[in-house]
Amino acid sequence: MFESIQPWIGMATIVLVIALLVYCVILHIRLGSLKKKYDFFMQGDNGASLERKLSVEVSEIRDAAKGLETMLTEQAAIRNIQSNTIQKIGFIKYNAFENIGNDLSFALTLLDGNNNGICISSIYGRNESRIFSKPIVKGKSLVSLSQEELESLNEALGERTNEEALTSAIVSK
Repeated sequence: MFESIQPWIGMATIVLVIALLVYCVILHIRLGSLKKKYDFFMQGDNGASLERKLSVEVSEIRDAAKGLETMLTEQAAIRNIQSNTIQKIGFIKYNAFENIGNDLSFALTLLDGNNNGICISSIYGRNESRIFSKPIVKGKSLVSLSQEELESLNEALGERTNEEALTSAIVSK
């Protein structure tokens, strides 16, 4: 009974050894391919390792992040300063007195980003000229404004006056 099984065991062993030998050759080829790739990544142009390259890149990214943080901080500071600078201007020239030719009187409104500022008006007459200044807080005057000063304030705030609305309506027709 064992005599018929023994030749098969020998054949099976030989086939198994050949299969394992082929598998070892395939693994050796794959290992050689991986070793070539590993050597390629670990040797740079000047022989630097991948670790060194990565550490340099990481430090550059950290430096860039610090620079970005600094830039954002400075941008916030600039925005705070900018909100306190003159950004909006309204200017109206007019004739204060009928007997004087040309529009020699004016109202000038200067506002910052928070709509705080000043309205300066000059009234020109033949014998004298007067200049007035009135504070503007959050887009509103603390004292009463003349019609021209109010128009100048509205222009600085970007609001259209009734006269401008009528003029643009006539032009569009």
